[in-house]
Amino acid sequence: MRLPSLNKKVLSIDFGGKEIKIVEGQALNKSIHINKAFTVELPSDIYRDGEILNKDSLADEIKKALKDNKVRIEATYGTINSSQIITRNVTIPKVPEKEIPSIIQYQLDDLFPLAPEDYIINPLITGYRLEEVEKIDLLLVGTPRKIVLDHLDLMKDVGLKPLVLDYQSNSMAKLLDFNSSINDFYNTRDMAIASIDLGYINTKLSIVKNGKILVSRVLDIGLKALIDNIVSFFDYSQEEIEEKIFQIENISHNIDEYNDYSRLVNIASTTMNELMEKINVIFKFYTTREIGNTINFILLKGGLSNVNGMDNLFSNYFNIPAVKLSNLDKVKLNGDLSKYSNAIGGLIRIAEVQR
Repeated sequence: MRLPSLNKKVLSIDFGGKEIKIVEGQALNKSIHINKAFTVELPSDIYRDGEILNKDSLADEIKKALKDNKVRIEATYGTINSSQIITRNVTIPKVPEKEIPSIIQYQLDDLFPLAPEDYIINPLITGYRLEEVEKIDLLLVGTPRKIVLDHLDLMKDVGLKPLVLDYQSNSMAKLLDFNSSINDFYNTRDMAIASIDLGYINTKLSIVKNGKILVSRVLDIGLKALIDNIVSFFDYSQEEIEEKIFQIENISHNIDEYNDYSRLVNIASTTMNELMEKINVIFKFYTTREIGNTINFILLKGGLSNVNGMDNLFSNYFNIPAVKLSNLDKVKLNGDLSKYSNAIGGLIRIAEVQR
């Protein structure tokens, strides 16, 4: 596993639904040290779900943030996600790893029958199996070519030198594999971890084990859906609703009283139940796909993970330990690791999209 040069700082930019997360980091003493971490707010009219709607305005916002935070590094890695990114689990006969791209390219019309010329497709190895002959399990990650090129062009317009563009789930898988423990308690080795990024526009779910992405999906419920559901019942602005969501005392508690607070909590928990039902379908897909497939624990991150009691809500629903990401043993950061984890994982180089 390759980290940035011990003496070289690198910039990593994580493009999210509501804000861009930027970190400046380097590897020291076999750990990742983050020197700077900050965000760029994203108006919905310039960036949405992985699509750059106004490149000039977005470039100006990033330039300003880099200047305000006195960033002078040009070498940059990026991480992205979008509901337009397609993932597909496939199995092929075992071949040397260096031959996998050519095998995929040869069988692309059968393995990825969705105008493959419009996508940049990365095959990620998820495991090996023996079924009369040895086979390789792969996760094909297809990112629209336009999204990839637009992000690389954007970083160049900002004055940066983009070296890598990664997929958020892959970034997180690498980060968990690089570390040995989560929150000083949960071991990462040989554990199937359901990493759930509760974002603003959507929720990103990945089941990872030892650096491999076993399942990856994007679900269309996030903080915005929760806000929209509550707004329809109250005469509050969206900003006021968002503030009240993060003032909930414990979203996992049932409230029998009938007042504005209890109604808000009940609507919020109902929305989260809808999300957990969708997640449960994916969990069942994974656990029934092969004998022995289990999920050891759920790792929550992203904005909604900060709602009080969210970890208990997930743990009670799935009967699986759920924990909010707070720290990792090999990451040194003075800030919210849950917020910046994708960007930090982007510093670890394994699978790359280059131009």
